[in-house]
Amino acid sequence: MSNLYGDYNQKIDYVFKVVLIGDSAVGKTQLLARFARNEFSVDSKATIGVEFQTKTLVIDNKTVKAQIWDTAGQERFAHLPLHAT
Repeated sequence: MSNLYGDYNQKIDYVFKVVLIGDSAVGKTQLLARFARNEFSVDSKATIGVEFQTKTLVIDNKTVKAQIWDTAGQERFAHLPLHAT
């Protein structure tokens, strides 16, 4: 895999694309908020459509970027292209 560059010319060694799926109102949005922004709210609004967040981590001296999609938990979004780049 060729190296990618993220914000501020930071070398990205790996990119992972993650889609959070599950029933409505089970905590997908809160899981993402906690992971990506270190936030948690007991008063959360329902996701409309799809939301997207990224988080960059260093693991074993490798820079890893996670691109995370938060779905609305509705079957009509089951068609999301899981292979999208």
